[in-house]
Amino acid sequence: MSQFSPNFLIIGAQKCGTTALYDVLRQHPEIYMSPVKEPFYFVLDGAPPSFQTPSEEYRAMLRYSNESYAALFAGATNQRAIGEASALYLSSYQPERTAARIQAFNPQMRLIALIRQPAERAWSAFQYYYARGIEPLKRFEPALAAEATRQNNNDLPDLRHFANGCYFANLKPYFERFPREQIRVYLYEEWNQQPQAVLRDIFAFLGVDETVVITPQRQNVTVSYRAQWLHNFLNNPNPIRRRLEQILRGRLRARVYGKLRAYNRRRQPPLAAGLRRTLTERYRSDIEQLQTLIRRDLSHWIAS
Repeated sequence: MSQFSPNFLIIGAQKCGTTALYDVLRQHPEIYMSPVKEPFYFVLDGAPPSFQTPSEEYRAMLRYSNESYAALFAGATNQRAIGEASALYLSSYQPERTAARIQAFNPQMRLIALIRQPAERAWSAFQYYYARGIEPLKRFEPALAAEATRQNNNDLPDLRHFANGCYFANLKPYFERFPREQIRVYLYEEWNQQPQAVLRDIFAFLGVDETVVITPQRQNVTVSYRAQWLHNFLNNPNPIRRRLEQILRGRLRARVYGKLRAYNRRRQPPLAAGLRRTLTERYRSDIEQLQTLIRRDLSHWIAS
């Protein structure tokens, strides 16, 4: 078992830039990041997840035993900050219990959260999971309407597109259990527009060298596909694809597949203005309470 354990966590939120932040922090010489992003240890309570998981790849990330979690930090040496990133920690999936487990594990744990205009976050999450074949519903509004049923069925918590953006409700348990000085909350827009300023503040928060300059690269960018069947064909084993691979070899196969993937990918379409306004109004109370909790002006989230 590793002698090291995390002293900070990126707790989320989903589709708010946590993967890019994780990637930057792991490049800092005084920071050690778990080689597995999203181990979800503090939501699993020592047992495999009770919620439905979409794939073997997803399940392979999870660490629910003490031994498997400790093993993630076996590579740490003399780094001052040791951490991991699991966006499900800041979600509607049992935030009170998750915060309590983290506090019991390490009352001095430092917590970092990235948050985004919640209607935009929900839309991005829907697009992301639909493009990967995890969200079964083709349209956003039915997916929002399905949340109560999904929760009752204990479906994958990642698909709670609306509830995972209720940041006040999901952050409040952390502020109740941890001193304010152990929590940093950053806005997605400032992370995109002023990444170096955000990183300097994070480095200071973690007690590592603030002068290190690392340029973030966008990660897990949400895209959509012209044809979902073509994306599935190119990314999942099937008899026709295997036959095609027997015909196309080496560079030719890579070139053909590359052109097909490039043709099929397109940027995420914008959220319709009317639906954005309607959804933002549903979030209004949570946003207004969040302003007070984190002591930040979020009026532009409501007005924009």
